[in-house]
Amino acid sequence: MLIGTWNVNSINMRKDHVSKFLQEFSVDVLALQETKVKTENFPGLLFKKLGYEIYHHGGKGRNGIALLSKIKAEDTKIGFEGLKDADFFPDAKERILGIKISNEVLKELWIFSVYIPNGGSVNSDYYFYKLQFLWKFRDFLELYFSKDTPLIIMGDFNVAPEDMDVYDPEILKETICCTEREKNAFKALLEFGLFDALRLKYPDKQGIFTWWDYQFFAFQKNQGMRLDHILITHPLIDKLEDIWVEKTPRGWKKPSDHTPLLAKFNF
Repeated sequence: MLIGTWNVNSINMRKDHVSKFLQEFSVDVLALQETKVKTENFPGLLFKKLGYEIYHHGGKGRNGIALLSKIKAEDTKIGFEGLKDADFFPDAKERILGIKISNEVLKELWIFSVYIPNGGSVNSDYYFYKLQFLWKFRDFLELYFSKDTPLIIMGDFNVAPEDMDVYDPEILKETICCTEREKNAFKALLEFGLFDALRLKYPDKQGIFTWWDYQFFAFQKNQGMRLDHILITHPLIDKLEDIWVEKTPRGWKKPSDHTPLLAKFNF
């Protein structure tokens, strides 16, 4: 199974890119973030014609997440449903979407598309909301799942976990997405029982990025950050065959500032 995640930075702007990508790479499940459309306005018919089931939840703003799956979902989860203080995170329904699927190998597999808040400026109210969101996401996982649940959580986490995940750690030190508090919140999420799939395969490889600024020829110079991640639980570690950043769409006309992250599993 080939799965992937991609912050498309507006599905209406990139729907042809997504269609082209699905046809060229034959992804089984693709998670999208920052669709920027209301739930009912998602251009799902385009992808249904390609054989995908469409799961999307969005709103008026810059958020919105989707999962395009060749396998029909048996169950879904949206936002922080079930948590007592879910109302304190009103946009969670536009940031967390999960589907339960199964096949001949796995009786149960949950796959999530996640879009963690960017955080704005460091020490702003939005920054602390981001930190709280990450901690609350762990509470959500602990409510419904265990470390033994086959679970794939992928998306734009807006956190570069280590110095090797940015092009210049000194320049970017304590800037948004690179602060110690964000890194610690991300590590706490992993401590639920999640593993960074890319680092399982390439623990020390530098220069692997998923986002580049539109300015200053950042993509051409590979001056980026690794903000998009695929996290998996222990039962899936030995099923992970490979994982890579697919840079091709970043070179297309009017691209997203992110590019897809793909992982291949032997199930």
